[in-house]
Amino acid sequence: MISKLKDFKTIFYVSLAFHIIAAIFSSGFQHFDEHFQIYEFLNYKLGNIPAKNLPWEFHEQIRPWFQVYIYFIFHKVLGFLGLQSPFVFAFVTRLFTSLFGLFALTRLLPLIKKWFSSKESQLIAWGALNLSWFIPYIQTRTSSESFGISFFLWGLSLFLIAINENKKLLSLGFGAGILFGLSYLSRSQMSVMVATLWFWAVFFEHKKWKALVSSAVAILCIIGIGVFFDKWGYGNWTFSTWHYFRVNFLEDALSKFGTDPWYWYVRLSFNRGIPPVSLPIMLVTFWGWWKFRKHPLTWATAPMFFFHSAIGHKELRFIFPVIVLAPLYLGFFYEFYKEKVVSLWEKKSFRGVVKFVVGVNFLFLVIASFRAANPSVNFYSFVWNSDVKNITVIGENPFTMLGLPLEFYKKKEVSVNVVKEFSADTKGHIFFNRGRYVFEMEKYGNCSLQYLTYPKWVLNFNIGNWISRSRVWSLYHCE
Repeated sequence: MISKLKDFKTIFYVSLAFHIIAAIFSSGFQHFDEHFQIYEFLNYKLGNIPAKNLPWEFHEQIRPWFQVYIYFIFHKVLGFLGLQSPFVFAFVTRLFTSLFGLFALTRLLPLIKKWFSSKESQLIAWGALNLSWFIPYIQTRTSSESFGISFFLWGLSLFLIAINENKKLLSLGFGAGILFGLSYLSRSQMSVMVATLWFWAVFFEHKKWKALVSSAVAILCIIGIGVFFDKWGYGNWTFSTWHYFRVNFLEDALSKFGTDPWYWYVRLSFNRGIPPVSLPIMLVTFWGWWKFRKHPLTWATAPMFFFHSAIGHKELRFIFPVIVLAPLYLGFFYEFYKEKVVSLWEKKSFRGVVKFVVGVNFLFLVIASFRAANPSVNFYSFVWNSDVKNITVIGENPFTMLGLPLEFYKKKEVSVNVVKEFSADTKGHIFFNRGRYVFEMEKYGNCSLQYLTYPKWVLNFNIGNWISRSRVWSLYHCE
């Protein structure tokens, strides 16, 4: 059943390949916050844009600056080396974030070998943790969620090693606390996972008080250091976590972005996770939470899931830390029902179902790794590397999203003029954001297509006129 997995190194190298591929091709951002609250915050600290161009989160001072500071250092180093392109910088940060995420996964391998007695279970857990189709995609995102997850996984490893090995409790506990604190500085919601894991140790491993106390002291120290990062970012002494709690909970700003019922994450995970893959992972996760109620993995993930389920405003990225760890429960399930699974494996129908699920997973692993997270960045890259100076825009400004100017990928010398309608007398570069204009522009012999969201041959497959109804970005040059 697991013969094709071969060994731990093979899985690691395959995972490494997909993490690098995702860093190369998965350009752009999965959520607007990944761009506006990371890259545009950085753009502000680089002196390229005024504070008024930033989202409301900046003015309410609710976002921590630790991750932006790390990327600021990267930007300075690349600038020193003469690399000024924002696309080169974005690739370097994606590659760093992705490889850091993979490194964090490797820190869990000693725990996997301890949690599972059979090598088959260990390989299944290790393979699922690395090669579930969404893992490289999530870990490549330069978002606070991805950064926070990686620090937490590394800290989780050190913390549990300190608890289990019963040696170097002070040093390992303190090191784990530093990593937990950095996880919190990356994404304040990670404090839920850190707190519940720490209380697991209090309830079930209370005799390891050296690790508990040293980790708690380190966490508090890092939280204190975080104030200095916020001072660097906002320009005044502030505490972003307090403002996050004040704005989102006391002032209920979260509800302004929509609310969903408590079961929404179940439905969202099922649909967005691709049902042939998401369903078995979800079932074994819920099963594992109940069956292994006292396990540290359960204490780290289940409270995080239910905490966000209780909050009205829901986004799938909020439970990314749970999603990344959920595949491990496949290893628990196999180990617990090993004899039954081996018996079922003798049946052709069962093997067929498993192979189908694995095949679907690898298909979407390839798609997610090679596909741009947001294709708009391809347009920005084209403009950056061309001689385009002035763009007449019909419709929405491509350098504005959610009503905010998107400046990080825009050359300062590029000017944009938004008009309501296209005129045959319009000259120069003209941008359209609807597919119907692509066919309308064919009648103008003086206009040539410069850029299109899709390869041009896709226009030959306009079945049901879907292109005309779609958001297709195009750039023409009219003489």
